Amino acid sequence: MKLLRICACAVTGLLLSGLATGCASVGGASAEVASAGGASAGGSVRPATGHLTGKLVMEGGPLGPGGQQPGERPMSGTVTFTAAGHQAVTVEVGSSGKFSVPLPPGSYQVSGRSPDVMEVDGGQSRELPCSQPASVVVSAGTTATITLACLVP
Repeated sequence: MKLLRICACAVTGLLLSGLATGCASVGGASAEVASAGGASAGGSVRPATGHLTGKLVMEGGPLGPGGQQPGERPMSGTVTFTAAGHQAVTVEVGSSGKFSVPLPPGSYQVSGRSPDVMEVDGGQSRELPCSQPASVVVSAGTTATITLACLVP
């Protein structure tokens, strides 16, 4: 038990020391803190990021053998992430339907589109978002997961 208490005290001391150094750098002192993902060589702090992974899938479509509705299946296309105060981010999605992207923390609207799902109007076809917009919150240092479903009649 005594060894555990000593270790806990040592860890607490290190944490407080790091906190004091971090507070000093915020307060205007010239101390530089080097940590993974924290400060760059020039001493400026890089913004923290989170991660978003997910898949783009198609649901519905023509009835299969035996009159069965086809199940969820992956599809290629693009996924776009938009958030107030952030530039929109669009990623390409391959035939596996899977995507993964680092994003600054925030609340995002996410939509998917695919050349497999087109709108035809007056002989003109165009690709539109095929999934309903979904909301997701990205937090620093964490990974959020989302599935975007394009519903096909």
